[in-house]
Amino acid sequence: MNNFLVGIGNIFAAPFGWILAFLYSFTDNYILSLFILTVIFKLILLPTAIKQQKGAAKQLRLQGKVNKIREKYAGDNRKIQEETAALYQREGYSAMTAGCAPALISLPIMMGLYGVVYTPISSVLRVSETIINKLAEIAYSISSLNLDPNTVGRQIEIKILENFNLLLQNGADKVLTPDLISSIQKFNDSFRFMGIYLADSPQGGSFNKLWLIPILAGVTSVASTLFMLIKQKKTNPAMAANPASTGCMALLPVAMSVYFTFLFPAGVGVYWIISNILQFIQQVILSYTHNPYKLVSAIMVDETVERRSRENNIKRLLSLKEKQSE
Repeated sequence: MNNFLVGIGNIFAAPFGWILAFLYSFTDNYILSLFILTVIFKLILLPTAIKQQKGAAKQLRLQGKVNKIREKYAGDNRKIQEETAALYQREGYSAMTAGCAPALISLPIMMGLYGVVYTPISSVLRVSETIINKLAEIAYSISSLNLDPNTVGRQIEIKILENFNLLLQNGADKVLTPDLISSIQKFNDSFRFMGIYLADSPQGGSFNKLWLIPILAGVTSVASTLFMLIKQKKTNPAMAANPASTGCMALLPVAMSVYFTFLFPAGVGVYWIISNILQFIQQVILSYTHNPYKLVSAIMVDETVERRSRENNIKRLLSLKEKQSE
């Protein structure tokens, strides 16, 4: 599973590596660069978040019609689902698109960062493959490291960073320039978060400081999810009628956040934490700037204007036909 994720991550790593390398060249701090990169991604996804708010307003606008369908076909769940789906189709509303789009878009971002975290020397520091291969040969030749090329694979860059001083003692200083040695050492020092090496992964059966990543990911995800749940219940009172289902759906993102932080390196977990915090801030801001109730009023005004425009056009056509018939 891990090797598969590394392979997929390497495919998406190239563009994210270029961006992260560009940011790192200005900040000289990996965590700060990762934060800025996450902010950039959030800005890119902002139109999708706004679309979600508009989707919530659309759902609120249609809630009265949905309630009438439920009253009309009470007891016939199949008919209720069919009529509700038909209503959504006529009105151009898609609950699936509105809810899942951000998660689907964020998946390749997460996979790209996975590849970048495992290939920091080539992706961020932009060290050539030739030099990395020479460093890898030195690492494989050090018996105390006990590295197998068949199992380490592209993760060799992490092993090089972890044992960089040992590599220097075994001839790496002859392969690298003094400036490059200084750059790698400086990067290695910044490749940490609260004392946690970002290439390490938390292990479910071993409690240590790496568990801080899943804990923070879970807590920040809970904050964002609860805020969203409270807002959704206000705009869609029908959710309160099925608390078990609603609670399950609310806990799913939290469980996924914690689960993935055990699968991925700590660097991806840190991105997840930053992303959750920014998501919460974004939700709070959009709840005021794009409040569903205010959007409903705007939708109703637009629908009224559109309806009157159609009526006026029909009147003009009828008037024109009457003149032509005369």
